Amino acid sequence: MVKHAFSALLCLVNGLLIAVHGWAEPVANSAHHGVILQYHHIATDTPASTSLSPKVFRQHLEILKTEGYHVWGLPELVTALRAEQAVPDRVVVITFDDAYDDIATTAAPLLNEFGYPFTVFVSTDFVDRKQHGYMTWDQLRALQAQDVTLANHTRSHLHLLRRDEGLSDRDWLQALRREIDGAEQRIKAETGQNWRYFAYPYGEADAAIIDALQDWGYLGFGQQSGALDKRLLESGMAPRFPFNEHYRELADFRVKASSLPLPVVQETFPGWVFAEAVIPELRLQLADHKGQLTCFASGQGPIKVLSKPQHVYVIKAPKPVAVGRSRYNCTLPVAGEAGRFHWYSRMWIRKRDDGSWYPEP
Repeated sequence: MVKHAFSALLCLVNGLLIAVHGWAEPVANSAHHGVILQYHHIATDTPASTSLSPKVFRQHLEILKTEGYHVWGLPELVTALRAEQAVPDRVVVITFDDAYDDIATTAAPLLNEFGYPFTVFVSTDFVDRKQHGYMTWDQLRALQAQDVTLANHTRSHLHLLRRDEGLSDRDWLQALRREIDGAEQRIKAETGQNWRYFAYPYGEADAAIIDALQDWGYLGFGQQSGALDKRLLESGMAPRFPFNEHYRELADFRVKASSLPLPVVQETFPGWVFAEAVIPELRLQLADHKGQLTCFASGQGPIKVLSKPQHVYVIKAPKPVAVGRSRYNCTLPVAGEAGRFHWYSRMWIRKRDDGSWYPEP
């Protein structure tokens, strides 16, 4: 399986920042990249894995304001990248998944204070049934007056990979399309917005789902970390940096927000989803560069990187990836800008050894 040029490199794994020394092309004043940040709850009484405290969130916004960032709306960045228009360096987009009510009550007032646009990916069934903890359509419509983009996160926030027993490939894709198109129709009916931007629930998908989503006319956004350029935007699963209480260090935020895409010419990997213990091999061919590529595996630390001719790197963890979602993360420093990195992340999904799906925490 080969995926062509996109991706973005990383030096942070599980909150650990590792310095890497090397060389990469200097960043021009007019860039062709950006970074998308992903949040869920802005609260202190919700699960740590999907929450960031209002205090730390405010610190994120203050860093963006005082350290030379440009906060754009998602449509503005999408339009510029697709048209290959130059954008300022350090453009950042802020997104939220699920439409929790603390986005309206806590996050939105802070964002309004700083004058920042943002995007909410909405799971519409929860809004339709007025489920506790979620925004209402009235709240979502009120956000429209605050420069907010409302986009698609399916109707019911289902796992796109967990097919109902007995369904064929075709029937399952049709069921997924009803979920996704149904959410798009509800958002359009209630708010008039119809961007066809789609965030994958749990950040999970495989090649068949990504191809189908593109065929249906949607622009897909994942939860694997990394910066964004045109090729990544159009890859079917554009990267976003997730933030929560496990990733709350401000040094971590600064590195991620300032990251650049890795210049990947070609990427080869064995697949997205595995039903047995496996050590996936990732091959990256980079554009001409100097310096050492450094990579990490979730829960395993640094990975051996084998360098081959023509800037090809073979990356393989020492042990099988864990059951659940995990990643290989790689970094390459930006020349002349200490603490700044090209960032790439490749996601793996492993079932239990009996072939069953792992539970969500």
